[in-house]
Formats: sequence, structure tokens, C-alpha cells
Amino acid sequence: MATGKLLHVPVQMFGAYFVSDCPSPVSTASFPAPKSVIILWSSPDRISLPQRFPVVELLACTQPNPALHGTARADASDVASLWQGQSTFAANLIEYAARLCYRSTHRMGTSPNFISARVREGHEDVIEHVVVTLRWTDTDEPALWREASRHCEISRIAPRTWLVSGNTRVWLHFFREGRALEAVPLLKALVPEVYDEFDCEPETLNHLPAVAQEPTDTLLTALQPVHKPPQRVVLLGYTQPVLDDPAVLLDHGSACFLFEGISRACTHQLVRHRLASFSQESQRYVDLTKGGWNAVVPPRVARNQEARELLDQSWESLQETYLALRGLGIRKEDARFLLPNATETRIVTTMNFAAWSHFLWLRAVDKAAQWEIRAMGQEILCMLHAVAPKVFQDHMNVFESMQN
Repeated sequence: MATGKLLHVPVQMFGAYFVSDCPSPVSTASFPAPKSVIILWSSPDRISLPQRFPVVELLACTQPNPALHGTARADASDVASLWQGQSTFAANLIEYAARLCYRSTHRMGTSPNFISARVREGHEDVIEHVVVTLRWTDTDEPALWREASRHCEISRIAPRTWLVSGNTRVWLHFFREGRALEAVPLLKALVPEVYDEFDCEPETLNHLPAVAQEPTDTLLTALQPVHKPPQRVVLLGYTQPVLDDPAVLLDHGSACFLFEGISRACTHQLVRHRLASFSQESQRYVDLTKGGWNAVVPPRVARNQEARELLDQSWESLQETYLALRGLGIRKEDARFLLPNATETRIVTTMNFAAWSHFLWLRAVDKAAQWEIRAMGQEILCMLHAVAPKVFQDHMNVFESMQN
């Protein structure tokens, strides 16, 4: 039988995705394509197809903060549970962020299908905390991908050579539309649970890419979790492609933080930074009758005894009312309506360096920023400057001038 070309045509876009020269018949089981796909067989004289594959390389992915060794984990709330997951670090980070919403991090690793179930349900916001940067060579297809998602970063670094950074939700969106399918085995190796719907074998990864800043004693000290009660700032992980140009790193680096002991008033300001990804402890699902809720006390109130007593009385009354409502059978999602802005919360937040840069200008080094988010922002700045000093040096210069 004559040898022809195998053509993958994802139904959603009806665009050609070439695979290889191969004899007929062919099994499609090994190809990284969506399940709804048409396989067309054609002889070489009837259709002209590209003769070169795009080359796809893993340049960076979210990796753990190297300062989170055993002691640091134990001292940082429930962060140690992140390492109790049963998958890759990237998958464990996603599970941790999701379980934080339900205050169930103690169940890390107990349900192998936890992430894939969230994806099937459409609750895909939690998979945004893992970012992957790929280098594409011998193709200009990435030039079109920005139209498909505004949540990816694409840089042309040479003729027919591109850097593409996106979180695992962005890549899932691409794959479902029939784009970037050559990268499915790579992404499936990093976070297999997110890409269960794609029938292909994950690529074997012997090691993850190097980061630009190798761990040193100075770096490890700078990246330690910071706890200034009640506020705690923990850098969970970051991506840092090895790139010479800080302007390119600005778009393709990213960092994922855990913030806790902060008020809902603080997170209302935080979530205004819309290019970020957030997973916050839910007042709808978490039963606050189990130990009640804590509140953040503004420093000026704390220094005024009479004001502090008034605030404490108000919060005690609210707590009693909350318990009474729950006792009457009122659901948590309705009883929470009386909770104040001062209520403590926890949130996992991921942004690329460009978004963090904007956040820091507004929240860390602007004296007009509210005291709580400014204190949090300054801790973030110190950590990000340690990770990527060329990117955040201007912010640090302003911050240091504020201390004089």
C-alpha cells in the first residue's frame, strides 16, 4: 500500500495539524489531539503539507520556593500540607489552592481525582496558579494565539521562534480549540490531572528547567515566610525563565503567594488587579461556627482603648448573631452577610512579574496605599526583588528611599 500523509483536523476549528509521514493503517491512540477529531487520508500528490514540525521546549514552569524547607514549612501555617500531595509539585499546588477555599488542606493527597473532578465541573480557576513557559521554533502559529486568549504572554525572540507563557488553564483552552497540540505531552507530564481528557502519553521529564537565580544563603534568607501577626506572607513558588532581557522576563516570569491573617477589606483591594489569579477561603462553604472567626484590628484602633472596646463589643455581638442564625437553620452563604470587612481571610494569588510590578507601584511604594495592603506589598517586594533584582530594582529604590 502506498505511503501517504496523516492529517489531524480538530472539528472545532477545521484547521490542518500535520503529524508525520506514515503508512496506512494508523492507530490514532498516541496522538495528542482532542477526542473529537477527524483523521483524513490523502496521497502526497493531492495535498501539500508542511515538511517540518514545530520544535517545542519547556523553558520554565512554576517551581517551589527553595526556602520552604522542613522547618520553614512547619512554621508557616498549613503550608507543609502542600508536600503531602501525591502528584507533581505543580499539581499539589493546584490542589492546595483549591482546598484552601474549603479549609480542607488537611485532606491533601487523599483523593486522586480531586483536580480532574474540578476541571470536569468547570471550576477551572484553581488551575491558574501553575504557569508554563514554552519556546516554539520553526513556526509562526503563536502569533495567532493572542487572539484566542488575553491571559497568555507571547514574545517573538527570533525569526520563527517564540516564547509563550500561560497558566495551565490557558493551555487547556488552547488544546480544546485545537491549538498548540504538540505541547500536550509536556503539559501532561507537569500536571497530568488537568489534561485527563487528552488521550496521549505524557512526555518523560528527567529534570525541570533551571531558574535564573540559583539558591544561595542570601536568597534563601530573603524568601523565608514572613509572619508579622496577624499577617503572614509566603512565596509558594515562581517561574523564572533564564532570559537575558529583563523586559522579556517581566512578561514571562511569575510568582504565586499565600496571604493569610489579612482582612476582607485588604483582599477587596487585592482582587482589583484583574490579571491575577485568586483562590480565597470561602465564607459560603467554611463553617465559621467551628471556632468562630478572627478579625484584623487597625493599628489606630488598637492604640485607642475606648475605640478598641467598642469594636470588640460590636464583633462579639456579630458573632452571637451569626451563631443564632446558623442555629435557626440559616445557611452559611446567607449568615455570612453580617460578617464585617475586618474578618480574617486567606488567599492564594498568582501574577506574572508585569502584573506584580503594577501592584507594587500602587500598593507597596505609594504612601497613599492603605496600611494593611502596603505592609503586605512591601514584603512581596522584598521577596520578588531577591528572585528577579533586574525586574524590581526601580521599586526597591523607591522603597528604600521611603525608609530614609
